[in-house]
Amino acid sequence: MRGIAANRQQIENIFCLGGSTVQSGNLSHNFDQSMTASLRNLVATAQPGRWRSTFSVLVVLFATLVPVAQAAEFDDALAAFSRKQYAKAYTLFRKLALAGNADAQFRLGGLYFKGLGVKQNSAESVNWFQKAATAGHAEAQNSLGVRYEKGQGVARDYAAAMKWYREAAEQRLGLAQDNLSDLYAKGLGVAKDPVLAHVWSSLASVNGEPGAAKKRTALEAAMTRDQLAEATTHLGSMYARGRGVAMDGKRAMQSYSKAAAQGFALAQYELADCYDMGSCAPRDQKLAASWYEKAANQGYAKAQVRLGYLFDIGEGGMPQDPVLARHWYEQAAVQGDAIAQYNLGTMYANGRGVMQSEIEAAKWFSIVEANNDPSRRESAAQSRRLVEAQLTPAQAAEAQRLAREWLRTNVR
Repeated sequence: MRGIAANRQQIENIFCLGGSTVQSGNLSHNFDQSMTASLRNLVATAQPGRWRSTFSVLVVLFATLVPVAQAAEFDDALAAFSRKQYAKAYTLFRKLALAGNADAQFRLGGLYFKGLGVKQNSAESVNWFQKAATAGHAEAQNSLGVRYEKGQGVARDYAAAMKWYREAAEQRLGLAQDNLSDLYAKGLGVAKDPVLAHVWSSLASVNGEPGAAKKRTALEAAMTRDQLAEATTHLGSMYARGRGVAMDGKRAMQSYSKAAAQGFALAQYELADCYDMGSCAPRDQKLAASWYEKAANQGYAKAQVRLGYLFDIGEGGMPQDPVLARHWYEQAAVQGDAIAQYNLGTMYANGRGVMQSEIEAAKWFSIVEANNDPSRRESAAQSRRLVEAQLTPAQAAEAQRLAREWLRTNVR
């Protein structure tokens, strides 16, 4: 069999041993991922010239005056509403709403729903709440959720109610978080889930929603020890990531530590990750390694691959031990972890902790390509091609056969 020494540096350059590529574990519950949407910058260019500069000044001045004028009209509308001059308030809010003012659209929806200053019309109320909610107005999102939950002005739709409650809850609106908690507690539009009911009730309480703390206490009375530990862990993740609440590393660490001390593997991993990355606490790789090991011994795959990496490179107080690294990678690989599978490929390609085998390397890279996690597919494909360039057609076919055989009996 021909060696791959000439290509080894190329392969090394695209190998992923973990490090910063190892992401924090996903919550076991399906929180939606809307918070990961990217921001795009719009850049405008203009030709030089004095007349253009003058025009630009006028544009800026006009753009400044419009919001000021709208703010004054909005204040007038609020004043009319407070004086119970609902017809006047309706006229002013409608003018602003038609101009795209989300606050006015929300208020106008309220007037239609209650029939103040205009004939009561639940469907029209929903129409204006929808416009404001789509523009990101948290209170309108919650009000729209209520309409869907109760079937007022629109067909009852618990899934739609949950969607809009969640949008508002992510913006730290305590009332929406409380409503979302109720849906999880009752199993409306979603499977009944006391853990997530507890998480959102806790956040509602933190964000000042009256009665949320009492609901949380009632939920706790019916929850198991493991459910409480899981809820505590998820609450820590919300603090760590600033989801539905102001980011607070200290509170995140308190939640993680409490659940980790009770032996909850996800909490142990998240606590280790905080120490490892220095995200919620001063960086301490020795503490990180100890918590990774606790979670790894409970079979938590992400902890196993991270612990394997620390042994692979000799960090976190761990001796550099490629044999132990391979052990932990293998434990995670059979659970379908793409990073662990990829790292096994690199070990076989380079003879690190194992006898060098291009066939085994190609097998593992092929397994990564078939993994349901797409994050390592491109790198795996590149590495496989480099390795297969050193194999005969028969050897390459054997590697593919071994990969197919492994995939038939293991998690992708």
